[in-house]
Amino acid sequence: MTRTVVTGGHLISMDGEYGELPQGAVLIEGDRIAAVARDSSEFDGVDAQVIDAQGGFILPGMVDSHRHTWMALLRGISADQSLMEFLGNVFYGIGSLITAEDMSAASTVGAIEAIDSGVTTIMDCCDCVNSPDHAIAAVDALRATGIRHVYSYGFQCFAFEPAGFASHAERLKDAERFRSYGWGGLSSMGILLSDFGTLPFADSVAEFRLTAELDVLTASHTAAATSSILLKGLREFRDHGLLRPGHVHIHCPALVGDEWQLVADTGGRVTIAPETEMQMGMGIPPIRPALEHGILPGISTDIVAVGSGDLFSQLRLGLQTQRMLDHDRVHRTGRMPSSVELTVRDALSWGTRGSAETLGLGDRIGSLTPGKQADVIIVKPKLGLVPSSHPVGSVVLQSTAADVDTVLIGGVVRKRHGQLVGYDLDAVAARGQQALSRIRKAAAGLPVLGPEAVAGWFGQAERVATQVFGSAYGAEGAPAAL
Repeated sequence: MTRTVVTGGHLISMDGEYGELPQGAVLIEGDRIAAVARDSSEFDGVDAQVIDAQGGFILPGMVDSHRHTWMALLRGISADQSLMEFLGNVFYGIGSLITAEDMSAASTVGAIEAIDSGVTTIMDCCDCVNSPDHAIAAVDALRATGIRHVYSYGFQCFAFEPAGFASHAERLKDAERFRSYGWGGLSSMGILLSDFGTLPFADSVAEFRLTAELDVLTASHTAAATSSILLKGLREFRDHGLLRPGHVHIHCPALVGDEWQLVADTGGRVTIAPETEMQMGMGIPPIRPALEHGILPGISTDIVAVGSGDLFSQLRLGLQTQRMLDHDRVHRTGRMPSSVELTVRDALSWGTRGSAETLGLGDRIGSLTPGKQADVIIVKPKLGLVPSSHPVGSVVLQSTAADVDTVLIGGVVRKRHGQLVGYDLDAVAARGQQALSRIRKAAAGLPVLGPEAVAGWFGQAERVATQVFGSAYGAEGAPAAL
């Protein structure tokens, strides 16, 4: 069995027993953490290869609990778009053009970019399964990169031609078949439900029921549009007994008090994507409401079509935004804040333990704990002229993907000395650029919806959602038989 000792750096375990260990070290045996030393001298004489983290911080791998790798080729395309513009022009527009080959190229690029930035686990929200081949292409690509992943098979329907599925029921059948596609090790399956309110209520019920039968992680974009009925419906699904513990609710800025309590009472989990939520007009990243309802949130990058695929940036944005909001409450009383409540360690927990627990993987990843998977990263400041006076603060507030020196996933080195290991990056880039060229050519014929047109389109979708949620009930408000 291969043995590796990671030593020489400031160890930030994210484990309550070990905490921070300025002279600590990690012993890896095979794909697992065998031991954590409070002093690296404990491993003197151990027959193992040594990874020296001198001048860096040793951390558990970052966990991105919501990422759409199928959009990894569309870097920055939605940098100036609202949610409505993005949905009308990019998501449903370009999404309808994505082929299985495009999917493979994008998933490869997206996963490798994640690894490069210190992300060792992703929930890949693949809501562009235009055909059975698309799902296979995505998962095969993810597995080839060596990233740990929950592949969330999405049911969202695009106007792809020729149509890959004849009906919604056929999509469900394909997901059922896909459940036996060799899951295990670094790879596990989940389901990403269709956006609530966009299809008949009975079809959403069928999706929920299939997910329960398959016994896989359930995820949904929930309440992602403040002031809108779209993506709501939690009360209706609760009344039909469909919300199960472990359901991952993505975004959630539009949830109100009773809905937050409903999520907590049904054992729901939450992942927040600060950058897209802030830009696209979804609402305020709901970090404080999640915490107030006893939910440790996960954090996520969402899409590089908008912002950074760098999870450190999301931690920074989320933390500083919530600090600003907390301070504003004090300012309104005519006083100055005398302390800062949320800490950088709180923020780091969102991208490690919080996201791991969000994905139901808290017993396997998210901290440097003996027995857990050996997903370990070293963050080393590029210049590093003087040591940090607050290591966790430097990781959260001062680090980027460029500072990630080393990445191990399941004990396998995927990045070392700032360079990715084991990938033909020239071939990956050539394939990605070829796919992007084809997509751009095909997209040139798509109509471009301006603000007035997308507002009208969105308004019509809200009317449909009102009808959909109303159909959940029969006479005298009782849940309809479905």
